[in-house]
Amino acid sequence: MDDSGKESCDGEFQMNIIDTPWNTSDKLAKLSSLGITTIIRYYNFSNSRTLPEKRLELAEAQHICANGMKLAVVFQQLQNKVSCFSFQKGVAAGKRAFSYARDDIGQPEGSAIYFAVDFDASHEEIEANIIPYFKGIKEGFDTVSGDEPQYKIGVYGSGLVSNSLTEKGLVEFIWLSMSRGFRGTKQAFAAGVYNLCQQAPAVSQFGLSFDYDVVNPEVSDFGSFTIEDDESQALGAGKNESRYRVIARSGLRLREGPGTGFDIIGGMSRGQIVYVKEIKEGWASIDLEGDGHLDGFASAAFLEQT
Repeated sequence: MDDSGKESCDGEFQMNIIDTPWNTSDKLAKLSSLGITTIIRYYNFSNSRTLPEKRLELAEAQHICANGMKLAVVFQQLQNKVSCFSFQKGVAAGKRAFSYARDDIGQPEGSAIYFAVDFDASHEEIEANIIPYFKGIKEGFDTVSGDEPQYKIGVYGSGLVSNSLTEKGLVEFIWLSMSRGFRGTKQAFAAGVYNLCQQAPAVSQFGLSFDYDVVNPEVSDFGSFTIEDDESQALGAGKNESRYRVIARSGLRLREGPGTGFDIIGGMSRGQIVYVKEIKEGWASIDLEGDGHLDGFASAAFLEQT
């Protein structure tokens, strides 16, 4: 999420929650040494070339929980301008987030999925676009769940956005973005009307970029969760959802290891369906046949989940 021009939510808090668009699997021991207890990761429709590890995958979720940490999640594709928001876009986001949480991650019922509003929306934009978007999210949840939604809806954004959605009964959790200059954010923080508050500045340690977040000391619940860490269960449950399509125009090289320094051992054509076992440091481990055997590695930036 954009961190330009942002100031932190002031005060004395425990700095044990982070959010990041990067895979944390190989950084968990170091994060634990910092006292991190919860990691906030992303759901989306598809990753971008600039953020090829943005979406939380099952293997990472299991690694996080196996290391004694909790998870929280936010859905964000772009959501950084008003044109990203409409009722129909909310329905699509709600369906995708709910299905991915339930079918791919095994997120437990009663926990939260936050949805990002990553810009300083005005009153008019909230009424015309943001409120319809969150009404669409609720409809998307109802459609997938058969009118029995098992996840709570949260919002990441400004104080004004959060307050407007709360008044309409559309969200149960509030995560204030770190921009104190956004409408209503300073007031919401001062009044304690939030569950989480993102901190500035962004941090980069041991090769991982992340933001710190603090929990409202008066409201301990913010919708976090844990999942089972049984990896043998994970392979069976996630097999159908690990299908990826090669989107590189001229095809994609298959390498012996995760990096350009490893030998090229084959290639994949544009549009080819492959199975991805894990994505780490921007490199996907590839199973060409879907038989559980590793065939090589390829750049995750040129793969799209189907």
